[in-house]
Amino acid sequence: MKNRGALYVGLLLIMLGGIFLLAQTTGHMLFGIRLGWRLWPLLVLFVGVAFWLPLAVWWDKRNQIAGLVVPGTIIAGNGLLMLYQSLTGNWASWSYAWALEPIFVALGLLCLYWLTQHDQGLLVAAGIVGGVGLVFFVIFASAFGGAIRFVGPLLLIGVGLLILLGSLKGHNKSFPNE
Repeated sequence: MKNRGALYVGLLLIMLGGIFLLAQTTGHMLFGIRLGWRLWPLLVLFVGVAFWLPLAVWWDKRNQIAGLVVPGTIIAGNGLLMLYQSLTGNWASWSYAWALEPIFVALGLLCLYWLTQHDQGLLVAAGIVGGVGLVFFVIFASAFGGAIRFVGPLLLIGVGLLILLGSLKGHNKSFPNE
């Protein structure tokens, strides 16, 4: 390919035109949902994809541009989340869905890890940030979520049972101080 910059811009324009065309032509009902401009979060998703697209166009330079995947993953994650909320009308899910933000950051760091020289620090950072996000998501989804509010308590019970069973399994050994 002679001019990859033109390829990048051309692909972006085609995707953006497709989003606008989809919004203009889907004002009717689809699966019981009136679409049309309820698809506006596709524009946010488009921005996230615009950060990822240079990797496909300039794959040979991925080590120099791999950092684009972190903001691209965060923005694309928000686009998908807002698309769900726009299509379902479940905007109240923001009361717990905000906790997905650190998880989006962790996913971006994991993608950066996979695309570069596998720096172990990225795995540590992704694990910490993703773990914190997961804990907050479980706590707040349990408090404010609809059907998802049962996931947190069930997860806590399950982890507690695993820990308890693990401690009982190793408890058969006699201790010298007993």
